[in-house]
Amino acid sequence: MLKTNELNHLTQWLDKYPLFHSGDEVDEVRHKVGGVFVPHNLKVLGQQQHLSADMNHLQLDNTSVNTLGYGAGVNITCDPFEKFLLIMLPMTGVMHASVEDGVVEAHKNVAALINTSDPLSMKWGENCNQLIIRINKALIERTCETLLGHPIKNDVKFASALEMAKGNDMYQSIIHLLATNPFISESAKLYPIITKQLEQLLVSSLLLNQKNQYTQELLTPEKIITPQYIKKAEEYMLDKASEAITLQDVANHAGISLKTLHTGFQKYRSDSPKNFLKNLRLDLVKKDLTVARLEKTNATVTDVALRWGFLHLSHFSESYYAKFGEYPSTTLKG
Repeated sequence: MLKTNELNHLTQWLDKYPLFHSGDEVDEVRHKVGGVFVPHNLKVLGQQQHLSADMNHLQLDNTSVNTLGYGAGVNITCDPFEKFLLIMLPMTGVMHASVEDGVVEAHKNVAALINTSDPLSMKWGENCNQLIIRINKALIERTCETLLGHPIKNDVKFASALEMAKGNDMYQSIIHLLATNPFISESAKLYPIITKQLEQLLVSSLLLNQKNQYTQELLTPEKIITPQYIKKAEEYMLDKASEAITLQDVANHAGISLKTLHTGFQKYRSDSPKNFLKNLRLDLVKKDLTVARLEKTNATVTDVALRWGFLHLSHFSESYYAKFGEYPSTTLKG
């Protein structure tokens, strides 16, 4: 990961997108910053301090990239956000953010992730210059629903401390890419699909790596629900295994086309219906051979094989050995 001083230096290309520079009037600065984020209260800390505020703002599709510093130490309070969340990473200095789940001390190694429904109180230290990524709530909701495969009832609420030091997660790289690469601003104009893909990757990575109320469901493999026609086909083959049925018979019984039968077995059983039927019959052969051995009947391998529809005995023996690791005669004799 980039060092703090490198990040501060590499974001200077955003100077091409100034919102204001060297602002010193509290009300004017508050109004301009509030236009990008939300209306808020801004108070300078200490009677001897004066604002020397700077802000750059690059609007992309569903995100914006911002740098903001006040020079002086400040207190900021505001109501909950409704339409976005913020990733706030100090490039210099320290910020303390009091949010719904506690106090986050944001610095070069830890960003504050301000959720959409958190009331907010922040204290910025002197010369705290921050990289701020704004992400639209609608993108987060859509991405979460896509990953889950169903609508969500509540806004996504992330844990508020976002680790930036270890560099193991994709979101860290994408945040730095958005902040330090001038190509982003050009791609937003000329190749918007690239920007959209980066935004999608950022949000997906946050959802999968940053704790939220959907984490367990997001990280739990989706349960594959087997269609009823597959179960119906399997039951039919089991019931008719000793008869000269065809796969068309199986499809007809399940009320589907032969193509759907093949496609369904490949998807839900990772096998063909032909192999399923053959393996089913081999299991039944082995069961009968075992019973014949235990009960010491006069059954032969040929008798049992023919009973379950195996007409080519040499192929049958090879298939039996491949499945069970022994020849049918061995099973019969023990």
